[in-house]
Amino acid sequence: MAAEESRELGPLPAGRHGYSREQVSHNQRERLIAALAQVVNERGYPDVTIADITAAAHVSRRTFYEHFDSKEACFLAAFDTLVEYLHRLINDAIEPVEDWPHRVVAGLGALLRFFVAEPELARLCMVESLTAGPTVAERYREVIVGFAPLLKPGREGRSGAQSLPDSTEATIIGSVASVITRSIMSGEIAELEDLLPDFTAFVLMPYLGPKKAKEIAAAAA
Repeated sequence: MAAEESRELGPLPAGRHGYSREQVSHNQRERLIAALAQVVNERGYPDVTIADITAAAHVSRRTFYEHFDSKEACFLAAFDTLVEYLHRLINDAIEPVEDWPHRVVAGLGALLRFFVAEPELARLCMVESLTAGPTVAERYREVIVGFAPLLKPGREGRSGAQSLPDSTEATIIGSVASVITRSIMSGEIAELEDLLPDFTAFVLMPYLGPKKAKEIAAAAA
């Protein structure tokens, strides 16, 4: 899902090319998604038109509507593709790590490194998704909640008489997402990796307590 890979998507050769109808359709859809990501980064979602997307994808307007009902539907497809990739990226990062606190560090680190390396995709995911209509906004909220299972194992080893509210994980992830979004909007995306220790302490503290959380955060610096 790297930006470089997206840019490699191009129109298939004209005439007899040997590709099946399904292959042609898949290529067109992928090009439309890549084109949307490109033009949204250049102009912002509200100012992008379907004509902008089709021009960047080198397809007709009719082809666009064969795949998507609207600009919002195309954005949603791009957003879901990116989120799916981020889930794989994080799962690959945490899979070899044995203990839960350091799995959290590994997952956060992988996410932040990706956003720094791919600022266009980071902006699409964390900024433009907030202006892409109610359907995308609802999907964004679902994604935030969908990352909660990564934190819930922290409840198992928690010591303390008072239980955590059910909304703890969604609140933590939403707060981290808000900080990331503000950093992107303020042009500080290159410094996101520097926030890993702060994020680590913030995420782990409700489960491990301040002392242990800060120790692990210091080691992540």
